[in-house]
Amino acid sequence: MNRRRKLGVKDSKAKEYLSDNIRFSEICNYMLFGGDKIIKPQDLKECDSTEVLSIFGIDRKQIIRQKWRDLLKNVSVKYTGNMYIVLMGIEAQTDVHYAMPVKTMMYDALNYGDQVNEAKKRHQKNKDYKSSEEFLSGFTQDDKLTPVITITLYLGTSKWDGPRSLIEMMPQMDERIFPLINDYKINLLNPLELTDFSMFETGLRPLFEVLKNASDERKLNALITTDDIFKKVDVETIAAMNLFAGTDIEYEEKEEVINVCKAWEDHKKLGIQQGENKMLFTLVTKGKLDIDTAAEEAGVSVSEFEKLMSEAGYKVPETV
Repeated sequence: MNRRRKLGVKDSKAKEYLSDNIRFSEICNYMLFGGDKIIKPQDLKECDSTEVLSIFGIDRKQIIRQKWRDLLKNVSVKYTGNMYIVLMGIEAQTDVHYAMPVKTMMYDALNYGDQVNEAKKRHQKNKDYKSSEEFLSGFTQDDKLTPVITITLYLGTSKWDGPRSLIEMMPQMDERIFPLINDYKINLLNPLELTDFSMFETGLRPLFEVLKNASDERKLNALITTDDIFKKVDVETIAAMNLFAGTDIEYEEKEEVINVCKAWEDHKKLGIQQGENKMLFTLVTKGKLDIDTAAEEAGVSVSEFEKLMSEAGYKVPETV
């Protein structure tokens, strides 16, 4: 599978995994309210994630550009006795994106533009403009925009060394210019930078912990074999671990949850056994060990050993 196709699979699976309202709300609550359960799964409503940009080129011909967000949901927030609506977007990045501030800014701007256009259509239909200024703006003094918040969720295993703001993408310049530049920051959720995972109660917690430790085999092994959180993990999260962190945890898709600690130990034992078998195959091939003794060492019958040897790509010696 080439790199572009592999990235496409990762992006598709990330979107599928994060579209779950329980996981989506948990990410929102962590980023907005420090983990407090303010936003409930039932407070979320799916939105069209297609953003359309309509502009006129120098030849006055209309140019239509479409942009697809990963996820966009309408969120009803009940907080301090008030209720308001926020549009929440999540952009999953499996690799560092060195233009992420611009990408995020475009998505948010397109959405705000859509809101202004919808207001304009509504006022034209109702013919309720109060002044020529409102007519020209397509937006009245009483109109309000729904806030758009985009969270960049990093699902990679190497350090995020990309820019976190628009200013970081610009060269050094006279400091007096900076106050006039409208900066745009990304809201980055990077599991590799987290030190406390206790505010996550869904499969996001084991996934984030595995991502953080994926590059250190010793730490990863200690984490999975000693942390009770891994004794019961849903299969969707296990699939996400395998895809984004590169683990190879076996599971049955018909199962809802599995004990990752046990699966991890079984996988290690299998790896050790396969390694030992390869050594026996090599010794038999070189004539340094007879096949009967090798089969006994492997704990299988001679016919089973010959089958394993053949499947592993080794030539089975002819019997006299």
